[in-house]
Amino acid sequence: MPSSERADPKQSCHFQRGGEMHDIGRLLQEGRVARGLDIGDIARKTCISAHYLKDMEEGRFNRIPNVFDRGYLKIYANFLALDTKPLLALYEQEKNRHSHP
Repeated sequence: MPSSERADPKQSCHFQRGGEMHDIGRLLQEGRVARGLDIGDIARKTCISAHYLKDMEEGRFNRIPNVFDRGYLKIYANFLALDTKPLLALYEQEKNRHSHP
């Protein structure tokens, strides 16, 4: 997807403008698009609600219940055959940075 078509990070990132949560979402979306899948396909196959998948792609992890956020990210990344370790590490780093002022 050309950069001009990507969502504005100022609109889609919960933790910081142009930050890592948006980067995680962009990687998920690019992985999905590269595999020719739509949100509905992944929702059916992973049993993760489509609105949570979309929230992750938009970097809006604050909309996902805390008890599921890390697990959903791992399931989604695994489904897309992405390396989960760096994604989860980045997610935890960013989440911790903004939960402890």
